[in-house]
Amino acid sequence: MSDPDRPFRPRRFQLQPAQDGRPLTLAPFTPEAADHLGPAVAAVGPWAHYRFEGQKIATAFKSFGDGTARYQLTCGGELAGAVVIVCPWLAGPYLQMLAVLPPFQNLGIGAAILAWYEAEARGHFRNLWLCVSGFNVNAQRFYLAHGYERAATIPELMQAGDDELLMRKRLANRYL
Repeated sequence: MSDPDRPFRPRRFQLQPAQDGRPLTLAPFTPEAADHLGPAVAAVGPWAHYRFEGQKIATAFKSFGDGTARYQLTCGGELAGAVVIVCPWLAGPYLQMLAVLPPFQNLGIGAAILAWYEAEARGHFRNLWLCVSGFNVNAQRFYLAHGYERAATIPELMQAGDDELLMRKRLANRYL
């Protein structure tokens, strides 16, 4: 697909700056960034909880051509995290991963990514989707504060005893 209006294209995006003024950029993964960020993401958040392997995450970051957009996040030129979007999904894109590494958290980066995610999808889709682990209460609060609502609970999706929460933000009653 070469449609220039298609959302989540494999290109560089300049986001609103972090709260400390550093520029934020999303760009398609380079192999070097994937090799660095795979293990870094595996060491934090739900990925650490579920014991994801860093090398497998790095390999996934290098994949392309499967309808999934994968971006490395930089803050002030430093690798700061990863964003993965499946598009299309259910009448909208699915934010499969929003990972901001600990040194870059609490700088408004997550909010900047969500604003970009919504802006890219608006006019193309009715919904925005994401999933959050039931134990990740801070992430749930974050998404609720940004207009997401719980759509479903998926019991024990990843492992026994842990539920995942499917969340949706409605963009419009109809699209286009």
